[in-house]
Amino acid sequence: MATVDQASNQGSKITTALKVGTGVDIQELATSLSEAELSPKIGKAEAKISESESKISAIGIIKASITSITSALAALEDKSSLTSFGATSSLSASVSATPIAGSTAVPGTYTVQASQLATSTRIVSNSFSSKTQALNGGSAFNLSFNQGPSPGVDTSVSVTSPTPSGVVSAINDANIGVSAVLINKSAAVTESALATFSSMTAGQSFTLAGVTVQASGSVSAADVASAFASLSSGGAPNAVSNLAFSGNFSGWTTGVADGSKVRFTSTTAGGGVSDLAATDSNGVSSLVGVATTQGVADNWFISLSGDTGLQNQFSLSPIPDLGFSTDSNLLSSAQNAIITVNGLGSINRASNSVTDLIPGVSLTLTGTSSATVTVTEDLSSIKSSLDALVLSINDFNLILTEMESSTSEETEYSGALANDSSFANLLRSQVKAIVDKTSATASGGVSSFRDLGFSIKLNGDIEIDETRYASALTNNLADIKMMLTAGNDGQSRYASVNKGLALDSRVSLLGLIETGGLVVNRTTAATKNLASEKTALEALEKRMADAYARYITQFAAMESIVQRSKSTGDYLEGQFTAMENMYSN
Repeated sequence: MATVDQASNQGSKITTALKVGTGVDIQELATSLSEAELSPKIGKAEAKISESESKISAIGIIKASITSITSALAALEDKSSLTSFGATSSLSASVSATPIAGSTAVPGTYTVQASQLATSTRIVSNSFSSKTQALNGGSAFNLSFNQGPSPGVDTSVSVTSPTPSGVVSAINDANIGVSAVLINKSAAVTESALATFSSMTAGQSFTLAGVTVQASGSVSAADVASAFASLSSGGAPNAVSNLAFSGNFSGWTTGVADGSKVRFTSTTAGGGVSDLAATDSNGVSSLVGVATTQGVADNWFISLSGDTGLQNQFSLSPIPDLGFSTDSNLLSSAQNAIITVNGLGSINRASNSVTDLIPGVSLTLTGTSSATVTVTEDLSSIKSSLDALVLSINDFNLILTEMESSTSEETEYSGALANDSSFANLLRSQVKAIVDKTSATASGGVSSFRDLGFSIKLNGDIEIDETRYASALTNNLADIKMMLTAGNDGQSRYASVNKGLALDSRVSLLGLIETGGLVVNRTTAATKNLASEKTALEALEKRMADAYARYITQFAAMESIVQRSKSTGDYLEGQFTAMENMYSN
């Protein structure tokens, strides 16, 4: 349409400039007439579209606000989350106390004392020179356990690798409730030795640190020592005339040679090292003197332990004799913890961690002194949740009021529901109904939010009477929990049994904003109306374009007629003027 407008406008301007035609701006006239005909209708259509878009946005805000209310209600649905518990001990070195998450405790003070702590059976073996020392003559064997109080239960563990390491692996793999570890009691110190070498003649040889040295001629003591100077484990000896080497240098590093002497330092300290020694075909070689090594011999033990408690005691048979049945190797016997709580004594437990003596509290026994355990209940969480519910409802009321106002311009959604008061009133009544809603699990005269001090003000907001609320918490806390939660945690909204007031109210509000609900249906209808209104606007805009084109065509024809009439008049006027001139001469 812009091209037509421009062309028509230029044509009109040329005609006017040439002082031909009617002299009227037909483009401007066509625009004015087409707008006069259809602009009012287009304006109304655009206003409807704007109203529908505002309404859809407003409904979205309402949905979000109702969702906030349902979230606040959800925080009141579970019995265990309404309040929290704390537990302290007057002597944590003897008895420590912690609340058990998700459990309900009973506030009060409790005197707790263990006269005996629970212990486990702990046994060690005899000493072994290494982890791989052969046991039972190198033959496989069975370990016979007797477990539990007399007469106990016999269990056999097969040891197919007859070494201390093999015993540990077999016991742990058997999963019989006994743990085995291998411990070296020796100090992890660095072993070293000072080797003094002698001169060698052809045919002499010795083996040291994995390397065999063979002489093919005369070699001085200092040259022999230089072959072993400054070596790393895994390295090769230094080349020396008349000496040949075989084997791998391992387990040691060496320092610089000092004449015929070299210092050897072990790389396997604390892991079963052997003293440095030079050997030949006859045993210890006289060609190398080795000073006594600085270190300690390995001292390996197998340590066995079970769970605490008399029911977990165990013993082993003396065949084969690894020392497990030796009285001096029994480090402790399994026994129960014996506890007194509030004067009730002789309470036996297999563990020093006890969770069934004080409801909702875990006790850890570490000594035998008396301690006072204090259990408290923190009510701040339920108050915070109720405050959040009131705030979310009042925010909803404020938003709805603003949307109903036809005069307010405080927000972008002000007045969005001014023409739909029935919808707004229905939503308001549904939300406020939860204040008076009666719980299906009412208890002790507590049946609704009003019993917690809720009330509705004249402007529609909700407030809490703090005095009434405090009285209800003090005198009816258990009833409040039952009324709100039905005494449950995590109850399903689809459960057929009675629900607490919080879940019941949330389900009612979800019915407004979920599929098929009032809010969703109203959004769907508004969206359809918006699409229809946009289609109607497009049709009006097309009609205006068509009207403009029609007027242009009509005015162009009129211009042509006027122009032809003016041309004829101009011709006749010229003829008469010419005749007048002829006769005047």
